[in-house]
Amino acid sequence: MSGYTIVQAPDIEKALEMTKACPFLDVGGTLEVSELVEMNM
Repeated sequence: MSGYTIVQAPDIEKALEMTKACPFLDVGGTLEVSELVEMNM
């Protein structure tokens, strides 16, 4: 299974806290949290 979700959080610590409620973790899944980098082209 793969995919992504974009969340808005004031900082990375809050974003990490939000992932703890993800039901995917209950079935042995793993998550990666990273900061979104805005690309100006």
